[in-house]
Amino acid sequence: MVPDTKTASPQAAVNDISHRFGDPLVLTLTMGFIVLFLGWSIYDTAGLTTLIADGFAWTAKYLGSFFQALLLATFFIAISVAMTRAGQAKVGNLDKPEISTFRWLSMIMCTLLAGGGVFFAAGEPVYHFVVTPPAFDTEAGTAAAVAPALSQAFMHWGFLAWAVLGSLTAILLAYAHYDVFLALAIGAVIFIFGPTLFLTNVYLQSMGEYLSSFMAMATMTSETAPDWWMQWWTVFFFAWFIGYTPLMAIFVARISRGRTIREMILAVAVLAPIATTIWFTLLGGSGCG
Repeated sequence: MVPDTKTASPQAAVNDISHRFGDPLVLTLTMGFIVLFLGWSIYDTAGLTTLIADGFAWTAKYLGSFFQALLLATFFIAISVAMTRAGQAKVGNLDKPEISTFRWLSMIMCTLLAGGGVFFAAGEPVYHFVVTPPAFDTEAGTAAAVAPALSQAFMHWGFLAWAVLGSLTAILLAYAHYDVFLALAIGAVIFIFGPTLFLTNVYLQSMGEYLSSFMAMATMTSETAPDWWMQWWTVFFFAWFIGYTPLMAIFVARISRGRTIREMILAVAVLAPIATTIWFTLLGGSGCG
């Protein structure tokens, strides 16, 4: 309903404008930062590039291990809570969930897989296939390098990433329950018309490698791996997912009203990562093969 501007009070008009454009302070700070960043990049591109590179290198060096410990703690604490009686508590004081289970799981998974997961699923395993990750000593580009390459990608996009609820922009959320059908269709085509036996075998082997080398990959630091590798892979991804945590946490909490804490944890920290590893195997595994 459009408000009657002739009879509405000035204060009501101000409130309507504020509601339409969001919080003025948040809007001002956000737009101010964007304008400042764009202005600086135009005025001194080299200087801004150096500042960002140095800042990221410092973050990776001094906070990288903290990021890794945070993700590990989050994952194991979440699984522990799901196994206790506390996991039976329901969210939102509703006896029945507002959203069906299939649509709920689809919305959760598509928030991460709909963009970043699609891009990196094809590129990251292939990179690790031609450049052996520090956690492994296999010869790059050989059949023995396929499983370690996929398991390293699983580490970055698997249980630990989902434990802190990585997400994409909110624009995808309204269409997430449709996107999952597209993802399933693409995956089915690749599996059926691609190297089916190879993908099945390499997934089982890669998942086994992922689980057996889980702690070795999750706790590797710049003391045992090259600084540049940690900076542009493990620490980069973990910092990225931590940055998305507030957005994804609010979203998952909103769509999970009426569901138990155990359902939320199992969906986000277990089922979604497994679906992610399958998707990475279909795209990245096909590239490695």
